[in-house]
Amino acid sequence: MEFFIVFIVSAFFLLLIGVALAFGKTPSYRPDRSYVLGLIKGIENQTTTPQAWDMLIGYPISHDPELEEIRRQLVAMHEGTDGYKPSREGINGYIYDRESRERLQQVIIKLEKLIENTPVTREF
Repeated sequence: MEFFIVFIVSAFFLLLIGVALAFGKTPSYRPDRSYVLGLIKGIENQTTTPQAWDMLIGYPISHDPELEEIRRQLVAMHEGTDGYKPSREGINGYIYDRESRERLQQVIIKLEKLIENTPVTREF
């Protein structure tokens, strides 16, 4: 009798795991342009967390080539491969210092133009 109870409970949990794997979706990082703009603007007003910023910089964006180019500019600014010194950590909770935040303004302008020129599509 105990065997059947253990068998039924085990089969039930295996069935639940199978359903979760079959109908669940894989986790992915797919930020959109407005989210990235919010992260970059959040550097100035201290609403962007270091973890969210590191995720943006460290993980390639394969679904949007223009956004990937923006991300690469941010990485180059962060690491100093764009002809400037590497971005330094700011004080009082800022992720970057004042000079680096001023350099971010160029990226903000470029991203805002990119968002403005994005065609509006709707899937029905």
